[in-house]
Amino acid sequence: MEMQGDSTTAPLMVAFGNPLLDMTAVVKDTSLHEKYNLPVDGQLEVTQEQQPIFKEVTEKYSIEYTAGGCALNTSRVFSWLLGKHGKVTFVGGIGKDDRGDKLASIVEESGVKTKFVEQNDHPTGSCVALVLGAWRCLCADIGAANFCEVNDVFNDKILPSLEAAEYIYIEGYFITHSFETALEVAKFAKKHNKTFMFNLCGSYVCEMYPDEVKELLPMVDVLFGYVEEYKTLAKHINVELLAAKYSSTKDSIIHRLWKVLQAIDGKEEICSKLNKSKKIQHEDNGVTNELCLSDNRHSSYSNGIPNGGSSDVRQDCKIPNDVTNGTVSDHNGINGLHKETHNCSNTASLPGSPLKLVLVTQGPSPILYVCDEHIYEHPVPPVTTSEIVDTTGAGDSFVGGFIAALSQNHCIDKCIDAGAWTARQLLRQKGCSIPPQEAKYFKTT
Repeated sequence: MEMQGDSTTAPLMVAFGNPLLDMTAVVKDTSLHEKYNLPVDGQLEVTQEQQPIFKEVTEKYSIEYTAGGCALNTSRVFSWLLGKHGKVTFVGGIGKDDRGDKLASIVEESGVKTKFVEQNDHPTGSCVALVLGAWRCLCADIGAANFCEVNDVFNDKILPSLEAAEYIYIEGYFITHSFETALEVAKFAKKHNKTFMFNLCGSYVCEMYPDEVKELLPMVDVLFGYVEEYKTLAKHINVELLAAKYSSTKDSIIHRLWKVLQAIDGKEEICSKLNKSKKIQHEDNGVTNELCLSDNRHSSYSNGIPNGGSSDVRQDCKIPNDVTNGTVSDHNGINGLHKETHNCSNTASLPGSPLKLVLVTQGPSPILYVCDEHIYEHPVPPVTTSEIVDTTGAGDSFVGGFIAALSQNHCIDKCIDAGAWTARQLLRQKGCSIPPQEAKYFKTT
């Protein structure tokens, strides 16, 4: 895999998250799950009693090492899809140990700049992935990733990257230990008119840290999440009351969030604007294929995220002409706004302001998004179970593909297509491993 560019390139994006060394082991049965009281498919931070699993797996199984952690996965995929070194900078806590050296080496090979916050007294975070067929159990020990203070970021080492970037991305898990840092980064993004992106990542983030999520939400420009995470958010945060509080702020993402929550609950109309027989061309491992963008509910996976709840509301509704005919004002791609292309929806926020967008993935069902006064659905290509090697990091890959397309001034629908295509490639890898071949998506679409 070859990339253009060099380490002096100014980053398009700075990402914050928990850097982990992933250790993937393919298992034949559930004996390890039963021994350590683990779910067959799920994710958790290990308890002290479960700690021995790291030693047992490395001693008894063939291990494949990859870089892990939501934001780091997204960063590596972002870099791969763009095919350029140094376009994303990753920030997170890491230990001064062998695992840290191995992790740093893997990340550097992917073209991601690292601004690790080194910890003397804590080991590099690691995660064991037990792969059983199409299912995986992620057992994490966060370690040094738990530490990233405000003064670790706003200094001569990292601040120049923040100033240069157009996009700033934070994974939900990061706020569970470094919320003050996340808050200051969000304020920096708002002050300097950067596009601030946040991924809910897991339902427990909304369940256990609702006050933190609530405080951060009004500053978010682009919000990612799986449908079950949004349902959990709705249970623990009164978004309707929050929307009323921001009623005078027309460009607040809170109103879009409230609309999509209503749609998930079946109380808001969803616009099915795409022609269900529409096809997109892409090159897959050197072969040009057509992926049918239809609502295929029979597939177990679609955008790389396991089957989950979805809204049954599927209605056509009137869509403003400036959305469907590609005549939205050209904002020249400044601060997250994008040049419009034919038959591609993307509505503007206030001129000179970042795009405001809420995205909801729903397994095999269409992705929902809100970017104006309407809720849209966008079908994604089905993925058969025979294609799936490992689902680890597929959701993160979707986000990486989406942001990569966004950074290249593509409209929302094309960004979703890029995210779905990218997730499909990663589903064919063991762990969240970057495919060895060059990503040619932007050259063939």
